[in-house]
Amino acid sequence: MDKVKQGGIMIPKTKRRLLQLLGFIIGLLFGLWRPQQVQLMLPVLGISVGIGYFLLSKVTTNKHKDLSEIRWFIPIQMIMYFIIGGAIGSSIYLYMELY
Repeated sequence: MDKVKQGGIMIPKTKRRLLQLLGFIIGLLFGLWRPQQVQLMLPVLGISVGIGYFLLSKVTTNKHKDLSEIRWFIPIQMIMYFIIGGAIGSSIYLYMELY
């Protein structure tokens, strides 16, 4: 149960979590370093992740697949965690500038 199948390759859950953490940390650092650029990127990335999750849900319900069996599930999750990290990082920076 601790392994996730992706495109014929078994990926451990810990590796998937580390990739999500990597996306979060990169987003956080980028948000602290370039908060204005992150704020400009958030709508585009958010819409793309939303569409990606919508397509993932359609594929899994139509073909009765598990989300972990789809190749682009991990990159979509990494982008989502990048968005979260970027929003937090830019908010921290903007908060420090205001107060």
